[in-house]
Amino acid sequence: MLGFKKDLNNAIPDSYCQNIYQINFNKLKEKQIDTILFDVDNTLTYVDDINIPVETINLIDDLKKQNFKILLLSNNHEPRVKPISKALNIPMIYEANKPRTKSYIKALQMLNSKKENTVAIGDQILTDIIGAKRYGIKAILVDQLSNENNIKTGIAHKLQNHIVKKLSQKHLFKQGKYYQ
Repeated sequence: MLGFKKDLNNAIPDSYCQNIYQINFNKLKEKQIDTILFDVDNTLTYVDDINIPVETINLIDDLKKQNFKILLLSNNHEPRVKPISKALNIPMIYEANKPRTKSYIKALQMLNSKKENTVAIGDQILTDIIGAKRYGIKAILVDQLSNENNIKTGIAHKLQNHIVKKLSQKHLFKQGKYYQ
């Protein structure tokens, strides 16, 4: 039971925004955050779509100019993640097995970054948020870009909606340090 309660606490994001464009990256800089781990599907791009929205390309370019270290951290396979990594010219870890922490360790080693200076951004509590929080880094939850899901993400989002509802009822969903 203790493990479940700990993971429930890990399900509470440090911040929530409707999408990546509403995140105040200047506030993150002020809080000494210099490293961003982005999820791919339904966070940066639509599910199973290699076309990257122009707004996303512009945002990533702007973040690079601000000297953020950025990495794509995805549970998806290499053929899905590699074209996006190449187009955005940022490193990637595919088949990350989030919420397991091994990929977070590898990501910070690749970027020569520290936990306290890192934030993970993603649309799934069960993978992106719990994985980041288990490893001890900050996590920002965003809404998924579309309601389109594959089988795995569809099931996860149904469970996520239930978790958000329960956390909201207990006034826990908006708990945490907000960077907005």
